[in-house]
Amino acid sequence: MAKKQSFADKSSKRAHQMICPVCQETLQFVKFTKSIKTDAGAWKFRTQNVGVCKCNQAEVYG
Repeated sequence: MAKKQSFADKSSKRAHQMICPVCQETLQFVKFTKSIKTDAGAWKFRTQNVGVCKCNQAEVYG
């Protein structure tokens, strides 16, 4: 039987954060959703996780 994992155990694994090679800031990951209209007239939504820092903040949010 598996051991129950507490919130403290889960949050301690987040210690290895990604750092931007350009501006040396910590990346904050956000979910980016893009809406696409198909040829049939239906809408599809594509989601991806994007790392945001100071150097690409205007591209993602703007």
